[in-house]
Amino acid sequence: MTGMHRKVSARFVGVAGILCLGIAAPPNAPAQTIPPVEAVEPPPLPTGRDELVRVVDRADERVIEYVIGPVELDSGVAQLRMPIQMAEMSIAGWFHGFDVSMKDSDGNRIPIETLQHVNFIDPDQRELFSPVARRVMAAGTETSRQTLPTMIGYPVQPGDRLLITAVFANPTGADIPEAYLHVDFNYSLEGENLIEPRNVYPFQLDVMGFVGDKSFVVPPGRSKRAWQGRPAVEGRILGIGGHTGDFATRLRLVNVTSGAVLWDVAPVLDDEGRLESIPRNEMWWSLGTRIYTDQLYRIEVEYDNPLDVPAPGGGMGEIGGVILVARGIAWPRLERTDPSYAADLENTLTASWRPDPNHQAP
Repeated sequence: MTGMHRKVSARFVGVAGILCLGIAAPPNAPAQTIPPVEAVEPPPLPTGRDELVRVVDRADERVIEYVIGPVELDSGVAQLRMPIQMAEMSIAGWFHGFDVSMKDSDGNRIPIETLQHVNFIDPDQRELFSPVARRVMAAGTETSRQTLPTMIGYPVQPGDRLLITAVFANPTGADIPEAYLHVDFNYSLEGENLIEPRNVYPFQLDVMGFVGDKSFVVPPGRSKRAWQGRPAVEGRILGIGGHTGDFATRLRLVNVTSGAVLWDVAPVLDDEGRLESIPRNEMWWSLGTRIYTDQLYRIEVEYDNPLDVPAPGGGMGEIGGVILVARGIAWPRLERTDPSYAADLENTLTASWRPDPNHQAP
């Protein structure tokens, strides 16, 4: 950790709508297949890239706090991506949830709308539906808090590495000279309880596929995007939530093989169509929903843009959840030379500086 925090400045007004490098599939498209290719060398992970993150272990509270910033947010800035940060884990135990907040330099809370989204990514573990780096946590304005029962948890070990990506905005109408993102993880330690938690693992699905940027242009009128694939291991989904952009009307997860709809929600929008929240489904006590490696699953998002131009905030369609796998089933090993892993990591590391070619505003 460097002694001097570097401030990220934003002195421009932009709109979301990032270059789409992902793969979107129509609802009846076959599963994405990747032809055999030669192994590739992934890009190097960042070193010395922790000047904007401070890690505080509040051991008495069993909370690890990540303080990310400062960032300077001028009034009206619509999208500011901070440089990718890297942090290491210091405990052996389990995470049981998180709480996200935005604060000023005096520690006072500021509107959570100044955060678009934040992701914690483990570059050393793979995802459930794809061979890319595991998304450990994702949060935004509508999903700033999540709690797991103490009987389950996400396992962590000292030295586990986490890439931190965050995108900010400032719709408040006033400049914010120094803003900080606070991410608190609740945890328990190995050996402190008579019965240790069962391991659960996060997973993520995106309508843009698993390689490339995740934002896309939302045209006027009704539109739909989808992607589908198979999980690497069988298990039970115990909790599920999601993220979309403004004007989204539906987000769902479908078992294409059986035809069953596993999750189907209508995002909560305000009178102007801006996203306020997305209902979550927590199935801790019902043993969840079973998924199978030989069955096909599809994520779908629908939009209804009332403007006569593309939506200024762009679109996203993500589902995140946690899965419990049966005892004795090993999580699939990460293959660092997989071209999808390398492409996804390259996108993650460079997206902060990529320009916005789809910039269109009313």
